[in-house]
Amino acid sequence: MIPNTWQSCHYVTGLSGVLCYTIPNSGVIWTWDKVLTLVLMILCGAAVFFGLYIVYAFFAFFTIEGLEFMNILTHGGREFGRYPFSIYGSGVLKFLTYVIPLALFQYYPLLYLLDREKSVFYMLTPLISLLFIIPCFAFFRFGLRRYKSTGS
Repeated sequence: MIPNTWQSCHYVTGLSGVLCYTIPNSGVIWTWDKVLTLVLMILCGAAVFFGLYIVYAFFAFFTIEGLEFMNILTHGGREFGRYPFSIYGSGVLKFLTYVIPLALFQYYPLLYLLDREKSVFYMLTPLISLLFIIPCFAFFRFGLRRYKSTGS
């Protein structure tokens, strides 16, 4: 379901309020690179979830109810993000880094924001997550080519 304009305004207002409260109270010493990291985390995170919804559209070509499978990825990803990815072990962290790149825009840049990692690579990992969109669109195009209409 696509939210209407009024709902979108509520989301933006709520998110702005949360950011206005949490940024000064986070204990992070904000520099230009950390602000850039935060912006990249937000934008690239939205892009990864956009890619997941494109994959959902791919599954819709071949299944009657692919929603439950995609809820595992979208809602499950949100639930995974409530805790540090390091508690799940290296196998889950690798899956969330290389298969569904949630860690690339959540976990690794957060390590940089909290000064647990000094490498600029951690600051730029959200950009790597944008590569996830390429196979998502490839799956969707594959689905479009294989789609057979019912004719009604």
